[in-house]
Amino acid sequence: MREQELITTREEFGQALTRLRESAGVSVRQVAAKVGAGIAPSTLGDWFAGRGLPSLSSRDLLVEVLRVCGVSQDADVEQWLNAWHRVRRAPGRRPAGPEPYRGLAAFGTEHAEWFFGRAALTEQLVARLAEPGLRLVVGASGSGKSSLLRAGVVPALGREAAVFTPGPHPMAALARQRGEVLIVDQCEEVFTVCEDQDERARFIAALGEAAERAVVVAGLRADFYGQAMRHPELLAAMRSGQLVVGPMGEDELRAAVVEPARKAGIEIENGLVELLLREVAPARADGEAHEAGTLPLVSHALYAMWRESQGRRLTIADYRKVGGIGRAVADSAEKVYLGLSEHRQELARRLFLTLVHVASGTAATRRSMTIAEILADHDPAVAAEAEDVLDRFVAERLITVDLDKVQISHEALVTAWPRLAGWLESDRAGLVVGRDLAEAAARWAGEGEDPGALYRGSRLAVARLWAAGAGPHAAPGPQARRFLAASVERQEAEAAAQRRGTRRLRRLVAVLAALLLLTTAAVVVAARGQRDIGDQRNAALSGKVANESVALRPGNPALAAQLALAAQRLTPTTESRGAVLSTLGNPYANVLSAHAGAVYAVNYSPDGRRLATVALDGTLRMWDVTDPLRPGALSSVTGDAKGISAAAFAPGGQVVATAGNDNTAGLWDVRDPRRPVALATMGGHTMGIIGVAFSPDGTMLATASYDATAQVWNVSNPRKPYLLSTLEGAPKELSDVVFSPDGRTLAITAFSNDVMLWDVGDPRHPERLPDLRGHTRSVLAAAFHGDTLATGGFDDTVRLWDLRDPRRGRHLATLSGHEDGVVAIDFSPDGRSLATGSYDRTARLWDLTDVQAEPIVMAGHSNTVYTVRHSPDGRVLASGGRDDTVRVWDLRRPLLGGQRGTVYALAYSPDGRLLATAGHPTIKIWDVSGDPRPLATLTGHTDGVTAVAFARDGTLLASTDLDSSIRLWDLTDPARPRLLSETAAGIGNIFAAAVSPDGRSLVVAGEKFDVHVWDISAPGRPVLRAVAKGHEAAVNAVTFSPDGRLLATGGGDRTIRLWRATDLAPLGVAGGHGGTVYYLAFDRTGTLLASGSGDRTARLWNVRALDRPIAVLRGHADSVQSVAFSRDGRTLATAGDDRTAMLWDIADPAAATPLATLTGHLEQVNKAAFSPDGATLATVSGDSTARLWPVDPGHAARRICALAFPPISPAEWRQYLPGVPYDPPCPGTATGRASAD
Repeated sequence: MREQELITTREEFGQALTRLRESAGVSVRQVAAKVGAGIAPSTLGDWFAGRGLPSLSSRDLLVEVLRVCGVSQDADVEQWLNAWHRVRRAPGRRPAGPEPYRGLAAFGTEHAEWFFGRAALTEQLVARLAEPGLRLVVGASGSGKSSLLRAGVVPALGREAAVFTPGPHPMAALARQRGEVLIVDQCEEVFTVCEDQDERARFIAALGEAAERAVVVAGLRADFYGQAMRHPELLAAMRSGQLVVGPMGEDELRAAVVEPARKAGIEIENGLVELLLREVAPARADGEAHEAGTLPLVSHALYAMWRESQGRRLTIADYRKVGGIGRAVADSAEKVYLGLSEHRQELARRLFLTLVHVASGTAATRRSMTIAEILADHDPAVAAEAEDVLDRFVAERLITVDLDKVQISHEALVTAWPRLAGWLESDRAGLVVGRDLAEAAARWAGEGEDPGALYRGSRLAVARLWAAGAGPHAAPGPQARRFLAASVERQEAEAAAQRRGTRRLRRLVAVLAALLLLTTAAVVVAARGQRDIGDQRNAALSGKVANESVALRPGNPALAAQLALAAQRLTPTTESRGAVLSTLGNPYANVLSAHAGAVYAVNYSPDGRRLATVALDGTLRMWDVTDPLRPGALSSVTGDAKGISAAAFAPGGQVVATAGNDNTAGLWDVRDPRRPVALATMGGHTMGIIGVAFSPDGTMLATASYDATAQVWNVSNPRKPYLLSTLEGAPKELSDVVFSPDGRTLAITAFSNDVMLWDVGDPRHPERLPDLRGHTRSVLAAAFHGDTLATGGFDDTVRLWDLRDPRRGRHLATLSGHEDGVVAIDFSPDGRSLATGSYDRTARLWDLTDVQAEPIVMAGHSNTVYTVRHSPDGRVLASGGRDDTVRVWDLRRPLLGGQRGTVYALAYSPDGRLLATAGHPTIKIWDVSGDPRPLATLTGHTDGVTAVAFARDGTLLASTDLDSSIRLWDLTDPARPRLLSETAAGIGNIFAAAVSPDGRSLVVAGEKFDVHVWDISAPGRPVLRAVAKGHEAAVNAVTFSPDGRLLATGGGDRTIRLWRATDLAPLGVAGGHGGTVYYLAFDRTGTLLASGSGDRTARLWNVRALDRPIAVLRGHADSVQSVAFSRDGRTLATAGDDRTAMLWDIADPAAATPLATLTGHLEQVNKAAFSPDGATLATVSGDSTARLWPVDPGHAARRICALAFPPISPAEWRQYLPGVPYDPPCPGTATGRASAD
């Protein structure tokens, strides 16, 4: 072991440094002279004498001192720096010997000898690195990817390897690397801290090029998987066999705990390891895996225990002292924070917010900064304080200093420390504004500082308001400051020009009426000035509140919706309208926050009027859900102080069964839900009970327990239940139990891979039936509907089984999509869909009419979703989770799922009653005359369906695909569509299609440059009528004018071409777009044409003058894929690859202005279309969904007020609308919170 590794105190550091200096034969004064930089010999003397330590900002000086004293190898310098950091974070007494645990900090190459638990995974990955190529290592945050790469793979390779993180400038980082193997750790930084999209693409392409001659490994956080898939190089790596870093198995985790202690000569008290393993995942005693994200918490708890221990032994008392796994991180951070003065606490808040990157659609991520960047904006006195604050968190390993980089030690801290999570929640909107500003500035710089890309109006006002109050650590960077300054300069120049015109007019008026209007004019000007100032302030506040609403939407939908309305009422802005309309274009849930622990079960009464919820806090709560989205608290009773884990209503709705961790089940009389009365307690299990289920006739109750047994009770008289039988033979602890609808079969799941079936037709003599086998990990949940059983488990899947003959259960289908174990399942009342809850923190809805379809993801819970349950009418879904909340979801959804992948196209029928959505490779027909409901799925296409179009009266539908196929469908009965014809177009991939207004012609175009017109007047026998030539690249857009006389086409040659529809005679060509023309649309008059392009713009054209556009619409951050006119022609909708749709006011086309940006889609928006009545905008996306958005803010406001609950409180109003009198936007609502206390 090197000398530096034994240094633990300031004195030892000074002594070792002195020995180094003496070996080099130099004095302190000579060292000072050679280092220069103005450092005093007395300061160096303190370092060598052990009286002082180099500060963080003196790191570079320390390196120079080491060089002068003869340390020439970089590896040796790093060892000295590690010792320096170790001593700086050593506030007091430590156990003797080396540190066996890393805490939140990742393992580096120098810690390889202390890295245990990942031997098998290391061996797998090293085996894949024998040949050049790009390998992807994917895992959730906290799975240990960085440690695996640095401390596992690099030492095992036996070859020179360069490990680096991309940072804000990944190309520069890549250029500095040398080695046979390139390892990109935290590759997700290219999507977070790298703000330049072009540099991001170049970097990923460069990795692909490097992989042709070298081994390249990229470690990627799993929640950035979707963004990575958009890059061909990373997508190819995924397909060629990525390595998934899953949670550690029990044996692996045991090794990670025990082996470092053994190596360090530390004894572990008997029972401590088992306690640790049990508390990692109390609901997973299967010995297979532990929850993703747990590993860093375990590591920190071990480190904190080692710090607290007084000798060579770790004990259960040490574990309890540091707060266990659940509290060790939070307690460590809170201890440091509370030890700071109020001023330094504010410095700590700014420090942590600086070190976190917040983005829409993904969890917050840490980011690294240099010490110089962190301290740059402080004067020397405050800089010293900030450095001391930093030191204190470094000492607890909550922040890591690696060479000149500073970062939060692990992202687990973001959620594990409630104070930091609160800071992020309260300032999330500001952080998002700052991120958006940085990205806009990067785009502006990348486009040659195009003035058209500058901020203006309310968006500029919001950014300026944020920048003014951001504080030194959150303030915009140099590029963003230049962007803001340029935006302000441009806006002021425009305002000055307008004022000059106004002054000229005023001088004329003054000459004509100076004496008469002098006094009145002065008063008017003064009043107008005051009003202008007030309007500007309100507009800025409106935009700020609207952005906060968007940021709050996932976690607190009701508050977010009401803030959007308040912002809109304050000043209607693009942001406020977008926030209001987007509220109703996204899954909506009201949140109940009465429980003080994880919610394990929710259940509706059979009549749907009451909801029962139970939780770890030991309470059973009853809710009035007569108005299903406005639950009213009825009662709260304590049933099990150790926590209630299961609950079920008896079929009659008068009795509720509960069970929990005290090994008993209880029956409650809830005829008066305001006063539940305990009826009976059923004992017999030796461990906690995790599931209860009533038989369909209500005479039996089944319980499932951690003791690996199930019991069946007769509860005909709920005051005197008695045991009928005990079902034994399970290999491990049970996880769920459910009766079949006929009451004869009991399905039991356990922490094993199989599902047990029992015949309980004679409940006193139950018979074990053959198990259902197929799951590859523990099975956690089950639900019946008719003869179909659904089961879910830790293999992240749901499996459907045919149990018409329970003795010969047959596997029907497997549903995949969850990113972690499935722990809750419930069928909809009609059996057409299935709801699931998961450890991946989402609930999902699956369309069982097409089991290959992607599910609808309902995100909002901040932790595991333990329970889901439909209301009896199927219009509402309740979910509960580890975040202590119940969410009540409105299933009268604006979100239409059921597609198998990307949804490319959509079309309304002429009467607006039907909506067709087309994807890969199916078409869904929806009835949208009321609450949307699926009518039929059209199958037969063999590739992605790129276009759909209705003809005639809506009874004929045309569809085209990427396999050059044209299909015509009879929708006379839309629930039973009939294929009329299938035709091979012979033009390769078809990208666009349109039906003429008279329904007699179908025009199609695609990759072959030509435009084909088909006669479909006899839809059973389409005939090719004409071909138009002229485009010099693929044709992506075709459309007819409303009168059918004109045909417009556009494509990859960046031109728009106009043709006479009757004979395809060319009428004109429009140029000007800087990218592919993806979509075209005529307004109702046929004189205005809109185009959307890959140059990020939409343009408006007069078809009689195509030499230049009437207007260029800029607002999208990526390609514009679709354009659509409203029925009255006053509004244009655009949709693009930036995941948004936008609404534009084009009442005056030459002065088009943005009205609203609609947000919510998780991938690119491919098409948009207005409903024929103009009230709704439909969009389809790469996220496998279609969405229905209201376009009238007034109508949306009324809808929101009918949904949002509970109402905004005065305290919330003051927080988000300071200085504005409390005036809730939804009249007639009370200000109380839903509570059962």
